[in-house]
This record gives sequence, C-alpha cells and structure tokens, in this order.
Amino acid sequence: MLDVFCCALGCVSLLFLINSRMASDAVEAQNTLNQQLAATEWQLTDALGQLHDTQSRLTTIERQRSRLAAQVTALEERRHQLMAQATALSERLAATQAEKDDLAKQLATARADAQATQTRLATTTQELAITRRDLAATQERLQKKLTELDILTKKDAAATLEVDRLQKLLRHHDDQRLALESRVATLKKELAEVQAKGLATQKELQAQIAAAHMAAKAAAEELASAHAALKTATEQLTAAKAQASKNQEELGATRLQIQQLTKTIDEARATIIDLQGEKAKLADQFHKFQKETEARFAGIAMTGKKVVFIVDMSGSMGKRDLTTLDTSKWPLVVETVCKVMRSIPTLEAYQVIVFSSSAHWLFGSGQWRTFTGEPSVEAVREALLQVKPKDDTNMYAAFEKAFSLRATGLDTIYLFSDGLPTSGEGLTPAQENLSEQERGALLGKYVREKLSRSWNRAENGQPRVKINSIGFYFESPDVGAFLWSLSRENDGSFVGMSKP
Repeated sequence: MLDVFCCALGCVSLLFLINSRMASDAVEAQNTLNQQLAATEWQLTDALGQLHDTQSRLTTIERQRSRLAAQVTALEERRHQLMAQATALSERLAATQAEKDDLAKQLATARADAQATQTRLATTTQELAITRRDLAATQERLQKKLTELDILTKKDAAATLEVDRLQKLLRHHDDQRLALESRVATLKKELAEVQAKGLATQKELQAQIAAAHMAAKAAAEELASAHAALKTATEQLTAAKAQASKNQEELGATRLQIQQLTKTIDEARATIIDLQGEKAKLADQFHKFQKETEARFAGIAMTGKKVVFIVDMSGSMGKRDLTTLDTSKWPLVVETVCKVMRSIPTLEAYQVIVFSSSAHWLFGSGQWRTFTGEPSVEAVREALLQVKPKDDTNMYAAFEKAFSLRATGLDTIYLFSDGLPTSGEGLTPAQENLSEQERGALLGKYVREKLSRSWNRAENGQPRVKINSIGFYFESPDVGAFLWSLSRENDGSFVGMSKP
C-alpha cells in the first residue's frame, strides 16, 4: 500500500511540476508576445493608422493572443484541478490502478496540449514576422502617399492662384460693365442738357424774331407817317425835306437793324441745325450703347443666328449641394434659358439639347426651329419644365450631338451646367476606378481637347462656333475653372450664378 501511495504521490508531483513548467513557459511566451505586440501596435499606430489590411492582420494576431491567453487560463485552471486531485489522492491511499491509468492519460493529454501550444506559438512568431514585413511595405507606401500629397498640395496652390486670377478678371469685367453703365448715364445727362439748351435757344430766337417783327412794323408805320407828312407839307418844303432827311436816316438805321436781325436769325437757325445734328448723333450713340447694354446677359454678349442651347439635366441640377434637394433650382435654370433666348437680338433659328447620362433633342430629331419670339420661348419653357433632373453628366454626348448641326449653319452654343463631366468617352478601364473629382478632371480635359482637335476646328473657311457657358451654384473652383476655360478656348464667355 505504501508503494502505491508513493507511486501515486510521485505521479502527482511529476504532473504538477510538468504543468507548472508548461504554465510558466506559456506565461513567459505570453509576456514576450505581449511585448512584441505592444511594440508592433505602437509602430502601426504611429505610422499606419489608416491601413485596413495591416489592422486586419493585427486584429487576427490579437484574437490569437486572446485565444492563447484563454488557453493559458484553461491550463492554470487545469493545474488547480490537478492539485485538487493530488490532494484527493493523498487523502485516498486506496486509489485503484484504473485511477492511475486515468492520471497517465491526463498527463499525455497535457503533453499534447503543451505541444499544440508550442506549435501555435511558432505559428504566431511566423505571422509576427509577416506583419513586420507588411509594416515595412506599408511604410514605403506611406512615403509614396506623402510624396503624392506634396504634389497635390502644389497643384492646389496653383489652382488657387488661377482662381484668384479668374476672380480678378471677373472683377475687371464688372468694372468695365460699371464704366459702360456710367458712360450711358453720362450720355443720357448730356442728351438732356443738349435738349434743354436747344429749347432755350429756340425760345430766345423766337423772342428775337418777335422783336424784329415789331421793329419792322414800327418802321413801316413811321415810313407811312413820313409819306403823309411829305404829301401834306408841300408848302413847308424846307421843313419837309429836313423831316424827310431825318426820316430817311431813321429808315436806313431801321433797315440796317432789320439786316442785322435777319443775319442773327440765320445764324441762330444754323446753330439750331447744328444742335439738332449733335442731338441726333448723341441719340444714335445713346441708342447704340443702350442696345449693347441690353444685348448682354451678366457680361456675356448675346449673339448668334443659329443657336443650340445645351442644358444639363443631371441629378445635381435638382440639388442645392450633394445631399440637399432644391425644388427651385431647375425652374431657375429654365427661366435663365428663356431669358437668354429673349436677349439674343439676332436669333433666327434654334434647337435645344438636354443631357445627363445620355443626350437627346428637346424637339424632334434635331431639325432647326424658326425663332418666332415669345411663342418659341414659351414652347421651350413648357418642354423644359416637363424634364426631371436625374443620373450623371455625359457632356461629351451633348457636344457631339450639337456639332452635328455645324454643317447646316450652327454658329453659337449656350451651355447651362453646374459641374464637371462624370461619364462618357475619355477614360481608360483603369481610370474608371478613380475618384469622381479625378474622373471629372480627365473627362473635362478630353471634351476640351475634342473640341479643339475635331468638333470646333476652323477649316475650309468655316468659322469656329462660339461657346458661352452659364454655371449654376458653381462654388467649386474646379467647376468654374473648367467652364471658364472651355468658353475662353472657343471664343465665348462664362458667367457663374451662385446660390441665392
């Protein structure tokens, strides 16, 4: 019995020592792993906080660490259980050989668990090495991103300078418009002064003419009196001759006065004719400035005989910004199109294109429509109000359709839009995955190059088509710069309508 007790006690002690060593090794491995993970997490937090793949690997390692911690806890609990069993065995010296075999099986299981733990630790070490390699690669990518960020910052600074230059140019155009309005006001004032001066001169001449008539009448009456005195003063010839001589002198003075008055009247009439000519010239100049002023829309000269109006009906044309719907924006666009149509004094024929992800004619299949004034404007308004903004912005398709009319006399295009192109020809398959802003810049550049190289190229004596642009809610400098460049490169003008 004592041998059995000693054997059992020895097995328990051995099992306890093995479990203790295994637990110590596991704890030490866990501490080492925790230190390595802490260093790795610090490096990753400092350099790659936004890299999802590395975070995913760290999450996996953390889960493995948690599982190892759970296993260590399980082993610790198991060690306590074995200690309790050893205590129970010391109290029960009459344990059977079956219990001894069971303890041997438990020992084998513990060894297998320890072996599995060592295998998992080796795997974790390998994954940690892979993570370090990924960290180095991520740092290299981060450096590339920083370089790209520096390039983008320089581009942004250049764009800011370009926007400032555009704003100065717009202010210069506004100053010219104000100077023109001031000149018109000055001409109106000068015209009023000339009219007042002419009226005063006319009144003065009328008074002088009336005085001359009165003087002539008085002279005639005096002459009649002289003849009567000469007739009745035959007996007093000497006195009559003296009186006649005096009357003759007075008559000569009167005739001289009449001649002077007649000369003054002729000079006054010449002055009136000159003033009337100057008045006519000032009136013509005033009407010319007035027509030039009226035939403009916010700084854009309203020209064109055969005109195509291209109207953006993408989803953004019904929004105030990316997320806010604005039911008043599309009616404002429609009214602006109508106002531009009314402002073109030379408009003879027109057509309207609406576009979003594709482009189509608002009327028929693209035949020119004769402009008949307000009935044509109302037809365009009613048709556009039936349109519902939706989808993206394929500006390429709109211009391609518009320039199909160049051979039949197209001379001017008015573009109404609020953004850069977002779809259409101009992207490679690799560029389709770029951000919307990057794709918009590439598509816009492609449309401008297509206009320059093909659609709007001057050839065979055919003049270029003038393209004017009206931008809506264009606070984005990229949108303003694109529309301004597109119009400038095609002999047109650009005006932006900001949010009300």
